[in-house]
Amino acid sequence: MPTSFFNRIKLFRAAEIQPRRPPAEPPAEKPKKTLLRRIVSEPWPGLVLATAVIAIFLTRLPSESLMTLSLGEVAPADVVAPFDLTIEDDAATAEQKAEAEAAILPVYTFDANVLANTEDKIRRVFAAGREWVAGSGGSGQFDKLQELLLDKHGLDLEPATVQTLARLEFPSDLEETLISLVAKAFSQGIIVSKNLFIHGEDERGLVLVDIRGRERQVRADSLVDIGESERRFNDDLDRIEMPVRSRAALSDLGEIFLTANVTYNKIETELRKALARDAVATVTFTVKKDRVIVRRGDEVTPETLQIMEAYNQRIRRQSSWVPSYVGHFVLYVFLLLTLWSYLGRAFKRKQTGKLFHMTAVTLVGSLLIYEVFLALARTVSESVTNSAFSRLEVFYFALPFQIGVLIFAFLLPDPVTLLFILLNSLTAGLLVGGDFSVTVFAFIGGLAAVYAVKLYRRRYRAATLRAGFIVLPAVNTLVILALYLILRRAAIIAVPAEVAMGILGGAASAVLAFVLLPLIETLFGFVTGSKLLELMNSELPIFRQLAEEAPGSYHHSLIVASLAEKAAEDLGLDAQLAKAGALYHDIGKIKMPEYFIENRTGEFDLHKDLTPSMSTLVIKNHVKEGVELARKLKLPKPLREIIEQHHGNSLVRYFYAKAKQTYDPKGQTVGEQSFRYPGPPPQTKEAGLVMLADAIEAASRSLKAPTKDNLKRVITDIINGTLQDGQLDACDFSLRELRTVASAFLTILYAIYHPRIEYPGFSFEGRPKNQKKDNGRDTPKDNDRHPEPPEKEPDPDQGV
Repeated sequence: MPTSFFNRIKLFRAAEIQPRRPPAEPPAEKPKKTLLRRIVSEPWPGLVLATAVIAIFLTRLPSESLMTLSLGEVAPADVVAPFDLTIEDDAATAEQKAEAEAAILPVYTFDANVLANTEDKIRRVFAAGREWVAGSGGSGQFDKLQELLLDKHGLDLEPATVQTLARLEFPSDLEETLISLVAKAFSQGIIVSKNLFIHGEDERGLVLVDIRGRERQVRADSLVDIGESERRFNDDLDRIEMPVRSRAALSDLGEIFLTANVTYNKIETELRKALARDAVATVTFTVKKDRVIVRRGDEVTPETLQIMEAYNQRIRRQSSWVPSYVGHFVLYVFLLLTLWSYLGRAFKRKQTGKLFHMTAVTLVGSLLIYEVFLALARTVSESVTNSAFSRLEVFYFALPFQIGVLIFAFLLPDPVTLLFILLNSLTAGLLVGGDFSVTVFAFIGGLAAVYAVKLYRRRYRAATLRAGFIVLPAVNTLVILALYLILRRAAIIAVPAEVAMGILGGAASAVLAFVLLPLIETLFGFVTGSKLLELMNSELPIFRQLAEEAPGSYHHSLIVASLAEKAAEDLGLDAQLAKAGALYHDIGKIKMPEYFIENRTGEFDLHKDLTPSMSTLVIKNHVKEGVELARKLKLPKPLREIIEQHHGNSLVRYFYAKAKQTYDPKGQTVGEQSFRYPGPPPQTKEAGLVMLADAIEAASRSLKAPTKDNLKRVITDIINGTLQDGQLDACDFSLRELRTVASAFLTILYAIYHPRIEYPGFSFEGRPKNQKKDNGRDTPKDNDRHPEPPEKEPDPDQGV
């Protein structure tokens, strides 16, 4: 669109144009804020309260140390376990690891490349021999041939063998026979010597692995050493009919080419032993709370001494609760203050308080749910023995860490959600004693939750369920496996249990988020896409009533909704909110629809017998009636605000001009304030779009010829006039955004008013067939927002 299209939009008001705003009224005495209002509007009460609660959740009260006793000492009193404690049995664990290691068979590698390399070498030797014979011309200098084979091929052959092969000119049949016999020998598996079987191969066998990784378990006697392979080679050679000298030559060659192709793989064997050791779960035993560790008068045994030392080590690590509480309190004061500072820079003050308190409430609520799950996890882990589920750490992955993240991802922009992910991940790690792996697990799961909600269209609440049942289990599984490979803390047998818990945690997060979403929406006044879709259902009674009692206003609202939705989509705003606000913006006209020109069916003008002031009061009242009706319908606050703000405090221009003509014959002044809507002006961009779409749609209907140029002129004049009147000051529209809005409006309006060809032989407007027909409506429709007074006084249209 050319820049000249907007040359009348001014960013600074001209000196001669006075802002048409209500005169300043003396400030009324501000009502005293209640405690609840103070908590909501100021950060400190909520910050201190949330921080105090979070610190309580994260701080553990330590127990008193057990009495110090030595081995063999008689206990002066009963020693009782102050809490449940799981203790590792190092001796039993070491014994089981040794057994697992001993069960691993030695690994040998069967190298098939040895045969290929040997065959290649045989062919090269015979080829070199044939080449020498052809070049020497049978000179008989066999010592030079022997030297050649030794230097270039590393073959130290007997002179007789060299002479035999040279006289026979290194025949191909001997070459193939040698390759065949060598291949047969290699197929059995040749080791250097069976004396090297020192790992119990003779008794237990061994694992034979080829170069492709295929393995099989074989007995040690199925392999042969080099000496035995040579004997078998010669036995096979004796069965072949050939001259004695040829047989002797092949025998000599066989001793040289037969080498070991099966070797002991120490690295793989040790690796398998290490994996076997790691796969052994740590042997633990649990001492229950209130169990008597040592009774009065009993001697302290090694077992009881181990238990008492384990308790005292745990208690010493916990230290005093006061430093821990203060540390957590200070940390979260800093974090929440940083959050408040960021939100204050990125959002308006009203939104800042709302987002801040939602973050605090969600974080505290999530912590409460985590604690409930932890309590259940402790109960289950204590009731299970000799299983991966007896470790409490396994259940950490079952905690629904993504409840709040799914709620935030569904309701709020991504930057705010990312801040909550950071807070939630840090809190999750601190909750379980500073476990870094849990922090990483919660953080990556949070990012996946945001992606999943977007993937499954955040306008539907079911997106949280799909995220928890499809995306989160897969991501949690990958994270758990990655953490195992990185940290190797638990035995591999515990990994399937952790994966199962991760899947459970993702599903639990989704279910709880789905259940809590309506509560959060109501508590903090959010309007979700699913809620807006329900409210935009054309079969709702309010829309049916509007279509029946105020059909003109109903169809006007439909077009305004299309305009606002298109502009909001192009700007990246909440298009559903803009569309819903446009559909509801004129519901107040239901009460007295006949006073608005779009709903008049006859020529009678109800405003004819009313004074301009009374007509203005009737017109302005549709905003008040709309807000009251919206409250009765329990519409969300953002929709009520759009209804209230869609005229701002703009001037009812038609009746103001009429009043000046009526009451100002001799210079009598007419107060502008009484002819203005009560306001306030639009406070959001979506509300501003509804205001512009409302005015431009009505103004476009007054065009006799709605050509593209005329529509451009209407759009430009309305936007310019609205800016000059100060109605869009709170919306923070940029010039680029206004150009986008104008382009979107033009696209929709031109599609509505596009020209059509005349039907031959018909005159629908009663004109002669040779008379030019206008595209558009015969009766102009006034727009009380138009900055220029109409040339001809139209009927009052207060539908804008």
